Amino acid sequence: MASRPQEALRQDALSAFLEARLDEGYLVETRTNTQAIIVRPAKRTWSLARFGRQEPPDRQVIEVDSVGNVTASVAEPLRY
Repeated sequence: MASRPQEALRQDALSAFLEARLDEGYLVETRTNTQAIIVRPAKRTWSLARFGRQEPPDRQVIEVDSVGNVTASVAEPLRY
């Protein structure tokens, strides 16, 4: 079981990373103490060839390891 200071370090690292991404326009879809899924809302592209076509949202899985290192990887697209 992780000690409280180590757990707090991980939570603080995740919070700092997410704050930076929120400033870039991302939204937090889900979050735990050590992991989150963030998404940048889909963009519409306007052209005659692709009238009103919507680009898929940019989704990422954000994880914090036991020493506070944050990594981001591509998340699976949502399936409806």
